[in-house]
Amino acid sequence: MRNMSGAKKPILYGDEASPPVRFAMMTASLLNIDLEFHYIDLFKAENRSEFYKKINPLQKVPALSVDGDIICDSHAIALYFCRTGNGQELYPEATIPRTKIDEWLYFNAGVLFPIDSAIFTEYFAGKWPADEVKVNNWYSALDYLELKLRDQKWLTGDKMRLCDLCCGTTISSLEILVPLLQRHENVKNWLEALNSVSCFEVNKRGLKRLQSFVDILKQQ
Repeated sequence: MRNMSGAKKPILYGDEASPPVRFAMMTASLLNIDLEFHYIDLFKAENRSEFYKKINPLQKVPALSVDGDIICDSHAIALYFCRTGNGQELYPEATIPRTKIDEWLYFNAGVLFPIDSAIFTEYFAGKWPADEVKVNNWYSALDYLELKLRDQKWLTGDKMRLCDLCCGTTISSLEILVPLLQRHENVKNWLEALNSVSCFEVNKRGLKRLQSFVDILKQQ
């Protein structure tokens, strides 16, 4: 694997249970980028430790350290990997294709992940069933994906791009608590296609870890 920053590997801090962490890890995997992974156990609240607060005062994962410079957002981290690695397939330079990818990255950041985070936060706080408004908003977002995937295999066309990884990790995570509806057949097929991509082994591991903590809470 290629080391982007000379002798010193970038350090990725995170927990595979987190969709944004998986997104960053899968991007690095596809681009053959050599990382040092520093585990921050979310279920032991290590993201709130004094050690990690010095890295990311927001106490969110992932964070990437590149020769001491810290990047604290998964979308920015993935874009950094694409810009410094050989990311043409995931994030091409052509303006329109790149802008369409950006559109989905913003959709994940502004719509999908906030709902995912809110529902999981409430679940782990013992608030269940999920808030009906949030669930309806989630299904409305999936309806939008369903429409976009009606005539194409991937979110921006006939090739898997960075945004597919990004949105795929979020949607597959919340599917644990809020399953797809029958009307989301295109979304289901899209997720199945993503699962066949080699880097999605990372996603499967993270989903298994997340599922185990969901199951523990169900038994309490």
